Amino acid sequence: MHKKLFIILLVLTFSLILTIGNANAKQRSLRRINQQLTDNLEEHQEYADNDPGNYDYAKYIQKIYYRDRKTIIIQVKSGFQEMTKNDKTSISNQAAALTRSVQSNNDKYQVTIKVKRNKKVIGLKKPNQKNYQWK
Repeated sequence: MHKKLFIILLVLTFSLILTIGNANAKQRSLRRINQQLTDNLEEHQEYADNDPGNYDYAKYIQKIYYRDRKTIIIQVKSGFQEMTKNDKTSISNQAAALTRSVQSNNDKYQVTIKVKRNKKVIGLKKPNQKNYQWK
């Protein structure tokens, strides 16, 4: 009887170790993707500063990152909220396009996009929605 219990505990322990290892690998991958997003955004912001008219969307973005595999956060700068809905949508779509260029296999993930100013969500686009909801 003790031998069966030992085997069960051993199997559960290995299963837990594999699950934790897999979760850690996913977190490392997400950190790598988010770092690439940060680097690319900084590059686009430099392009926007040096060549007005190109990469203008980047002037309004403070930060872009995946909170998890299913949620993208676009942190915007002041002045964004005063823009028209069309301009906000255009800028947010360009920022979301940057995430797709970094995360090549995101087609299997339906993502929610949250546009934030400070900690407040001012725009939201769920996977099943065509348009952003602006506040």
